[in-house]
Amino acid sequence: MPREVDTAQRLADIAAATIAVARRSGAHAVTIRSVARELGGSTTLVTNYLPSRAALVLNALDQGRDRWDAERTAELPHTEPTERLRQLVDRSLSSTGDDSVLRTLILEIVAHAGFEPEMAAALRRESTQFLELLETTAQEAECEDPALVAQQIYLLYRGAYIASAEDPDRWTEPRLRRVILAAVDAFPRA
Repeated sequence: MPREVDTAQRLADIAAATIAVARRSGAHAVTIRSVARELGGSTTLVTNYLPSRAALVLNALDQGRDRWDAERTAELPHTEPTERLRQLVDRSLSSTGDDSVLRTLILEIVAHAGFEPEMAAALRRESTQFLELLETTAQEAECEDPALVAQQIYLLYRGAYIASAEDPDRWTEPRLRRVILAAVDAFPRA
């Protein structure tokens, strides 16, 4: 009789192995084979759940997003609307746990968007959702032009990914936070 497997747990384990490979060897080293090796099994251990490298990377990002959403949902509603935008941006800049590794996986998607359309489409969906969240939060904070505020924060945020990857000694988390939060504080309020 076959052993019962918890699919959600298996996907979480695969995501953890994906992140471990990316942390140790870089995002480019994430392959079905390297993740299977990290899990101590054959490639079918991965391909039974995720059929491609794109699905492997997206699974890791989905797991990270779900964790981030749960943390954000638990914390942000308990703050005043005027402070919520600032806290959302602050939380988005944090590098706790696997955040920095997940950002390198996002940069990997961006670098290969022309070759991996499935990954690029998923990243666009995530970006759209994040922009909508920023705009809603900016509107609640009574920013004068919530859509423009959301777009500016988004560009600052994505630029922070690149800056911290190219020169992590200069663009530390505290420095990025100071620069981006200064911009948030300068947005005109209604």
